Amino acid sequence: MVLVKKVFLTTALLSVSLFAADAQTILNDNGCFSCHAIASKKAAPAFSGVARRNQRFNGAGAKEAIMYSIKNGSQGKYRHFAGLKMPAFSHLTQEELSSVADFILAQASKGGSCKGGGQGHGYGMGMGMGMGMQRGGM
Repeated sequence: MVLVKKVFLTTALLSVSLFAADAQTILNDNGCFSCHAIASKKAAPAFSGVARRNQRFNGAGAKEAIMYSIKNGSQGKYRHFAGLKMPAFSHLTQEELSSVADFILAQASKGGSCKGGGQGHGYGMGMGMGMGMQRGGM
């Protein structure tokens, strides 16, 4: 009986690992790297900045917020990319969305040493929408 349980558990774990969505493959297959990079801007924000922004503004809900944006598309969250609309990837499964969101969140520590680290420039009232101090004085 113990042997049967071990065989079943081993088979189940092997199946999960064989069919688990590989985030980088999903990102490649869906053309995500055409617009995004890991730690530098391209046509869209770097994944490291996306991770830091979502962690800052969504806290414990960062993963769900990223999954929602991927599934439903996104526009207007980043001032420098306001004219760009990310298409919806509604064909992705929950497992694939989860895998990609985990991958993006893991990139939070990567990237440049810009002031704010994906959290705005530190001169305004958040996300560039306020009338805060500008560089070089008031």
